[in-house]
Amino acid sequence: MRPELFIIPFINKGIPGYGLMLVLGFLAAIVLSRRICKKNNENPEHILNFAVYAMLAGVLGARLFHVFHHWSYYSEKPGEILATWDGGLEFLGGFIGALGVMIIYFRLKKLPVLKFMDILAPALMLGLAFGRMGCTLNGCCFGAPTDRPWGIRFPVTVDKSKSHFGCDKQINSEYSIPLNYQLYPDPHRHPDKPLLELPGEYYVWTDQKGRWIPDHDIDRIPESQRSEFTRYVKSPGDLTAEQLNELKTGKYRMLPIHPAQTYSMLNAFMLSLILTFLFRYRKRNGQLFAVMLILYGPTRYLIESLRCDSPLETWGLTISQTLGILSFFGGIIMLAALQAIKSTKLPPSP
Repeated sequence: MRPELFIIPFINKGIPGYGLMLVLGFLAAIVLSRRICKKNNENPEHILNFAVYAMLAGVLGARLFHVFHHWSYYSEKPGEILATWDGGLEFLGGFIGALGVMIIYFRLKKLPVLKFMDILAPALMLGLAFGRMGCTLNGCCFGAPTDRPWGIRFPVTVDKSKSHFGCDKQINSEYSIPLNYQLYPDPHRHPDKPLLELPGEYYVWTDQKGRWIPDHDIDRIPESQRSEFTRYVKSPGDLTAEQLNELKTGKYRMLPIHPAQTYSMLNAFMLSLILTFLFRYRKRNGQLFAVMLILYGPTRYLIESLRCDSPLETWGLTISQTLGILSFFGGIIMLAALQAIKSTKLPPSP
């Protein structure tokens, strides 16, 4: 886990691992789709021209989807809505945004929309794989606790630098995202107790005025005022070295969790390889894109069931699980519709 990969010398500016992986994924997707274009007698320059608009629409859609997904948090901290450098870009939102721009762009250019959707399908999955590498570096999109032998533990704390050009950097130590969830789990998923229980000396009580008292002194506060205080785990800097070591390697270690980001990364790589292989065997324009929807929907649904970072919504499912179901059935409907449209049929191979 490396939210910040390195610091640029002299200007003390950190390079976020998540952002770098997104850039690499974007470039890899362009290279793959251009290669497919060349093999299928399409001008690869169309991909470059379209990519700029797709990137902007994808980032915007991915961020809006994430903010909507976690509105209870961002409604209280609107200043963080645009803080994409800390993560918080969801593939499904980016996919919807880029898809809309793709249809508009290729229609305006009077290019075969369905054919380019097929060309871009393997590239989308390849870009997603790099994005999941970024999730691993950032610590987001984490898995639920597991007793499987391949369960992993993320670092207890991460260091984040805050600096301005020409100024010395300031390092802030924070709890990692997976650990923070185990300390404050979603009450809908885990209504009984925290996943990770710590002794009282790890906690303080604070109110909105900034007042705080140790956990063992809460009984001194009159009951009429006690509701103003909320119990929190002390920040890493306020723990003793012994307490911090107990969190890192002792009896209060983070519970092992599913490496959900790795599952997602391998799934995306596999889908990209399958779609690239199937491209030559498609019989109609648009078929490969429909197959991508059919394959991605169930795999996303299953992987989502092993995560616990997304809030539960309708029928006890996350938004991503619901969209995974819609993706699967949408792909089937698309395949059936293509069969009924004669213009989508490709000429026999020579």
